[in-house]
Amino acid sequence: MALYSGMYLALLCTLAATTAAQVDMKDRCHWKCLIFAQLWPGSYCMTFTKFPCRIPAQVDGWTIHGLWKSEWYKHGTCGTCADSMSCPDKYFSRALELRTKFSIDKSLAAAGIKPSCDYSYTYEHIQSALGYLGTHVNLQCYIHKKQQILMQIKIPLSKDLSAGCHTDEENVSKSYNKPCTKKSEIYLYPFTTHPHNPCS
Repeated sequence: MALYSGMYLALLCTLAATTAAQVDMKDRCHWKCLIFAQLWPGSYCMTFTKFPCRIPAQVDGWTIHGLWKSEWYKHGTCGTCADSMSCPDKYFSRALELRTKFSIDKSLAAAGIKPSCDYSYTYEHIQSALGYLGTHVNLQCYIHKKQQILMQIKIPLSKDLSAGCHTDEENVSKSYNKPCTKKSEIYLYPFTTHPHNPCS
């Protein structure tokens, strides 16, 4: 399964989202926060055990989680009450703008957090680097050989798409990844030609 740059976005409603056919416009707007999720492709590929995972050469950093047509029907329709996301084209365009605006790559690099097999970082160090995104940023990790590997960062956004929306931690933490813990150091593995096990 190929992983494509800029093709991953999870602009998820913190309330359960359903298709446009199932919910009227009034109900669609009963959310407080959207979740903008950025994914580290190198860590994501490590989770593939039955299928090959290839990272294209042009991918060099954090990507958007879930930017596919199916994501519009699954999650994007809850944003239609906001003019800035009222149709699939606007939804996808806004997601790309948000990736630039909330650049995880630049923020981590500025704090000295760089991909490495040898160096790890504290939870607090990473959260501090992302402090401009608010206090409810959710770090998600994949556990590999008892090490926390940073895989995804979820940013709660208000209806005006500004960072710092205060949402229930319970809702933000639900994911196929596990929330990173403060008890252990966190690794950010580099991309390699062997994405299933980049540091072996």
